[in-house]
Amino acid sequence: MTQFRPEPIAYLTGTLSDDPLPPGVSDAKEGRKFMPDGTLHLWPGNTMICHIDPDSDAHAALVDIQTELAAGAHAGAFTFLPPSSLHMTVFQGISGPSAHLFDWPEGVDTATPRDEVSRILLDRLEGVDLPGSRRIRALNVFAGHSMTVDGVGPDETGLRETRTLLRKATGLTSRGFDTYTFHITLAYLLRWLTEDEARDVCALSEDVFARQGGRLQDIRLGRVEFCNFEHMHHFEPLRLL
Repeated sequence: MTQFRPEPIAYLTGTLSDDPLPPGVSDAKEGRKFMPDGTLHLWPGNTMICHIDPDSDAHAALVDIQTELAAGAHAGAFTFLPPSSLHMTVFQGISGPSAHLFDWPEGVDTATPRDEVSRILLDRLEGVDLPGSRRIRALNVFAGHSMTVDGVGPDETGLRETRTLLRKATGLTSRGFDTYTFHITLAYLLRWLTEDEARDVCALSEDVFARQGGRLQDIRLGRVEFCNFEHMHHFEPLRLL
């Protein structure tokens, strides 16, 4: 798989960004996913994901990795997601209060509320029948906050084909469609790091993956779930696809 992830030191230090805070973080009362102290903002949307089976060793391994990262020297620069929320996004829906400005489904009025957009998308997905399971594997812990993954064998191509099918069915044309890298988010970065801090975080990420990554080489995913969400700590399934 070709990965499209930024160089981790440059990402963690903010070298690649003109923003004072990392993606998803705002010191305003609304507008992004988290406050700089990790407090949740409301961020309503919908998405198509596969939760990681909470009874699997893969889920236990991800929680163990989260625990080790959260014990790191610079863990205060991150907010860690609850284990129950761990998932891999297959295809993004609409996201956040300004969703109408981008990634909006074709033919839907931009004033349409999220719940109505979800109903329209579910109607468009009627009859779409996706595989009952896929296999993925972990490639690395990226920059202290997410697990880079790809499909095992034919499932890498299969997952890409699923994204294309969902794009056609929903009328959603997401930004960066062709450069999307599958991943499992473990945490969000709350502030930019110094270069020394970033090197420490990357070293810890490599060390943790070297010890735990073997448990994540055959992750079994269930059916794709169309979900609504109000924030980044919970994704409520509405239908299995």
